[in-house]
Amino acid sequence: MNEVIVNNEFFQLLLQHQGPLHAYVLSLVGNTTDARDLLQDINQCLLEKRDTFTTDSNFLAWSRKVAFYKIQSYWRDKHRNRLLFDDELLNSMSETIDSLPDLYNEQIEALKSCINHLPADKQTMMQQRYGQFMPLKQIADYWGKSEKAISVMLLRIRLRLQDCIQKTLSARPRI
Repeated sequence: MNEVIVNNEFFQLLLQHQGPLHAYVLSLVGNTTDARDLLQDINQCLLEKRDTFTTDSNFLAWSRKVAFYKIQSYWRDKHRNRLLFDDELLNSMSETIDSLPDLYNEQIEALKSCINHLPADKQTMMQQRYGQFMPLKQIADYWGKSEKAISVMLLRIRLRLQDCIQKTLSARPRI
């Protein structure tokens, strides 16, 4: 039996799928500013339509369908005088994206795993900079190092994580 989802569950799903939904919008719009603005409109529309989502549905598929119609309108409005993307091309692009494995989630999982393999002090430093948004000066004071040294350490950690993510993703079997 189809059951309408309650607000708290809906908000959790909406938050959980923001990354993949943003990636979908960006891939069809191609402009980060427009994609961010459009995602806000899409989120508003999803909130307005939340009563139509049922618990036995795939949230990402449902939200992408809503996004698709918003993106269609975006292209029509943006290029009213000259049509750059017709509906057939937009449909084709959307179907291609939907058929790809969810690379975004795979990357996030690989990043989490790679961070867990870092030494504790490197994890703390990454958390300070990118989780707590601490300024380099404050991090340098905490560790008793210069800002330049912290900057170089953070760069090396990011490169290490990037390499780990690439190795993790390339080691996974593809369907």
